[in-house]
Amino acid sequence: MMKNQFKTIVFALLLAFGLMLESCTKNEPGLGNVKMEMKATTALSSINPGGRTMATDLVFTEVKVGVTEIELETLEENQKEDSGEIDDKDGDGEDDNEDIEFEGEFVVDLLAGTSTPDFGVAEITPGVYEEIEMNLEPIMEGGLTMFIAFDYTPAGDTVAVRYEYSNNYSLEYELESDTGIEISDATANQLLVVFNLDALFAGVDLDAATADSDGVVRINDSSNADLSAQIADNLDSVMEGGEDDDGDGEFDD
Repeated sequence: MMKNQFKTIVFALLLAFGLMLESCTKNEPGLGNVKMEMKATTALSSINPGGRTMATDLVFTEVKVGVTEIELETLEENQKEDSGEIDDKDGDGEDDNEDIEFEGEFVVDLLAGTSTPDFGVAEITPGVYEEIEMNLEPIMEGGLTMFIAFDYTPAGDTVAVRYEYSNNYSLEYELESDTGIEISDATANQLLVVFNLDALFAGVDLDAATADSDGVVRINDSSNADLSAQIADNLDSVMEGGEDDDGDGEFDD
C-alpha cells in the first residue's frame, strides 16, 4: 500500500459559538462541547447526489473519505510535540496530556454532510486550542481512503462519462491558528470542515484520461496514474474555512 502524508495549514474549520445543541445541556460540568461536521463544496461544478443532469463540467455524485482521528491541541501540547518531549506519568511511552476528541473509524459522506458512525459530541476541557489535526486512513471498503465519483463530458463528446477517483493514502492535515480557538463550557462549539472539490481537480486534464472496458474512467495509482499524481499534488490544498454564525452549514460573509 502506498502511503503519503500531506500537511496543510489551510484547513477548513469553523468554530461557531452560541449554537445551542439539545445534547449539550447534559454535558459534564466544566467541560465544553464540540460537534463535528464535514462537507464538500464547489463553485465551478455541481454537487448532485440525486444524479440529475446539470449544465456544468463536473457533476459530483459520490464523495467519501475515511477519517480515523480529529484532535485539538493546546500551545503547550504543540511545543512538547515539536521538541519530542512527552508527559509520561504512567510509564507507557505515551503522552498523557494528549487529548483525542474524535477517534475511531468514520466513513464520511461529504455530499450529505454525515458520517458513519456519527461523530457525536465530544466533551473537552475549555480553553484556547492552537492546532487541530485530522487523519485520513484507508479504512473504507476496498482499502480506500478517498472515493469520488462524478459525471463529465469529455471534449468532442455529447454524452457524459462516469469518472471515479480513489486513493489509499494515509493523509494528515493540520491547522495552526495564530489567535487560537477558544472552547467554552457555556455554549456549544461547532466545528465545520469543508473539502474543496474545485481545488482537488485544479489543473487536471480530464480529457486525457482513458476509460476502462466498461466505459468508466478510473483514476488511481494503477489506472490513469499520471492524472492521479496530479491530483495527489492538490491534496494538501483542498481544505478552506470560514464562519457559520447561523449554523446553516454554509460560510457567512
